[in-house]
Order: sequence, then structure tokens, then C-alpha cells
Amino acid sequence: MTAAVPAERVADLLVSAGYRRIPSPLQMAGLDFDVAGAFVGVGHSADLVVIGDMAAVGERKVLQQIEGIARALDVMRSHRPLTTVIVGPRPVGKTLEALAQVGRILPVGEAIDPDDLIDRLAVLLPLRLPETLYADHDLGAGEVLTLPNNPLAAELVDASKLGEEEVRTRFHAALNAILGPDPHTDEESLG
Repeated sequence: MTAAVPAERVADLLVSAGYRRIPSPLQMAGLDFDVAGAFVGVGHSADLVVIGDMAAVGERKVLQQIEGIARALDVMRSHRPLTTVIVGPRPVGKTLEALAQVGRILPVGEAIDPDDLIDRLAVLLPLRLPETLYADHDLGAGEVLTLPNNPLAAELVDASKLGEEEVRTRFHAALNAILGPDPHTDEESLG
């Protein structure tokens, strides 16, 4: 197993989540940074995500690269947040503190288990909602709401577009039409 394999697993996951891969070496502010991978978020995320491979280049080199990228972002007055995904050994001590000073750090280790990798990178990935257990009862599940052939049902659905109070008013009016007025709300009983 080569050192590049965990970095490529991370890269594949980010690309499948909609991130755009930046060609290597990463070029910023006239400088080249030879990182294991660099990505920019599209749509849902504005992050610059950089993969630092501790096993391939060592802790010191990764720290130098990430600090250099952070400085380049500052020079360019970029508002893009920096996220560093660390593959290989987890940084400790002063290296961890220095990396935390310039951006978010997501250590993923060897990234062998796909589910574990998804969990570790969850803050970068789009939210996946579970399937509903009762799709036939979920009004948002279908594009068209099938109503019973009942004028009151159609009237209440139309009223729902105007708010809860309008639904309540029309529902009470329908009940009053069927059952008659509520004796507790008559003017005579209020006096």
C-alpha cells in the first residue's frame, strides 16, 4: 500500500461530493505548493480544502505547506476558509497547534474504512437525510398531493397557503355549516 492511497480516497470522496479539484501543484500568490490534493467547494461550500499527507512528506513539510497557503490566502485577501485534511499519522503538540492557528483540521488517519472516512469528513459533505418510513404520509415526498374527492379537503389545502389561522377559520366555518353555531359563542350566552 503506497502513501498516496489514503490521499486519493479522500480526493475521490470530495470529488463525488461536488468539490472541484485544483491541478497540482497548487498555485497561489505566485507560489507553488506541492500538496497531496487541493479542492474548492462549489455551491454549498466556499472552503479551500487541502490534503496534507504526513506519511509521504512528513509533519514538518505539511506544516510549512499549510502555513504558506494560509499566508498566500491572507496576501490575496481571500475570504475562503482553509480546511486541512490530514492523512497518515495525526499531528500532535506544537504542529497541531500551529495548524489549528490557520484553519480547520480534519485528521482521517489511513482512511481505510469508507464509512469512517465519511464520518470524519462529514462537515465538508452534503447532508444525507434518511429515507422516510412512511412515504405515503409525507406531504413533501411527492410532487403532487393526491386529495380525496372532497371540496372541503381542497378548500383546506388552499387555505394552508395563507396560514394556520386561515385553515382554522375555514374549518370552523365548515363545522358550523354542518353542526350549527357553537352555543358557547352566541352573543346571548356571553352576556
